[in-house]
Amino acid sequence: MKAAVYEGSQEITVKDVPEPDVGPTEVLVKPKYVGICGTDLSAWEYGMYEPGLIMGHEFSGEIVEVGKDVSSWEVGERIVPNSLLPCGKCSFCKAQKFSICDDMQMVGITMDGGLAELVTLPQDMLHRLPKAIDNKKGAFVEPLSIALHGFNRINFERGNSVLILGTGPIGILSLHFAKLLGASVVYASEIRSARLEMAKQSGADAAIDPSKESLPLRIESLTKGIGVDVVVECTGVPGPTSEAFQLVKRGGTILILGISEEPVEVDFMRGVLNELNVTFSYLGYAEFPEAIRLLAEEMIDPMPLVTRVISLDRVVEDGFEALRSPDNQDVKVLVKI
Repeated sequence: MKAAVYEGSQEITVKDVPEPDVGPTEVLVKPKYVGICGTDLSAWEYGMYEPGLIMGHEFSGEIVEVGKDVSSWEVGERIVPNSLLPCGKCSFCKAQKFSICDDMQMVGITMDGGLAELVTLPQDMLHRLPKAIDNKKGAFVEPLSIALHGFNRINFERGNSVLILGTGPIGILSLHFAKLLGASVVYASEIRSARLEMAKQSGADAAIDPSKESLPLRIESLTKGIGVDVVVECTGVPGPTSEAFQLVKRGGTILILGISEEPVEVDFMRGVLNELNVTFSYLGYAEFPEAIRLLAEEMIDPMPLVTRVISLDRVVEDGFEALRSPDNQDVKVLVKI
C-alpha cells in the first residue's frame, strides 16, 4: 500500500509499505480525507517525530476489516479516531485529565496515522460518524475538539468579549464556538489576507492585520481602553503570544491553543498586577462526541475552511512544502486518499 512516511526533519517520502496487520482488538480502516495541521508542519520542519512514522491525525475513514475480538464495530462503518488513547491507569487518567496521560498513544504522532491507504486502529479509539457528516467534514472533528477542550478549561461567560490571535483552522473554529457560547463580540487578528478574509466571512466583528496597524491600539480603541475578556492564542508564534498580555483586560483570561517551539517572553509584572488568568490547553478527548454533534447539527460549518484538496502522491509538494511558504494563503488543505 502507499503511505506518507516521515523520515526526519523536512523529509517525508510517499512510498509503498506493507499493509498493516490487524490485531484481535483492532480494526483496519481505509482513510478518506486527512487534514494537514500546524502540528504536522512543525514536526516536519523541526524533526519532532520518530523516523518511519506514517503521519496524519485529523481524518475520517471506513472500516474494512475487524479483529477477531471486536464486537462493537462492523465493516462499512465510517469513523474518526480520537486524538489520543490514554493508558487509563496513571494518576492523570484517574483524575480525568486524559490530555496529560503519562503513557498516551497518539495516532499519526506516536503510532501510524491516516496518510496511507490503510491503517490499523485500536477499537477503543474510534467514534462513529453519523450520516449527517460526510467524510470531508469528518476530518474536522479532531481540530474542533481542540477548540472545545480549550474553552472547557476556562471560565467563559456569556457576553464575554473575545480576541482570536491567528485565524487558521483552530482559530476559525474557536471563533465559531465563541459565538455559539454567546460572546458579545469576537475580534480576529491575522497577517495572511485569505485567512483574515475567512475570519470576516465567519462573523468576526473586527478583522485586524497586525502587520498593517497596531493591534494593541486597535483593541484599545474597540474596547475603550479596557481590553478583551478572553484572548485565544492560536498562532504558536512567540510575538503574538507575548502581546496577548497587553490585549486582555485586568482579571481577564489568556487561552493558549497554539504551540510555540521557541521560547516566549511574557510580561509577568503586567500579569501579576492585573491578576491575569493564563490557561494552556492540549488536545481534545472527551470533547469528541460534542464536536460530532455540533457538526452533525450544522451548528458549526467547517467546509468554507477547505481551500484545497490534494492527492496522497502530492502531499509533500502541494501540502507540507506549500503550506510552509510565507506566501501561502491556504486555510485548510485536505488530502484525499
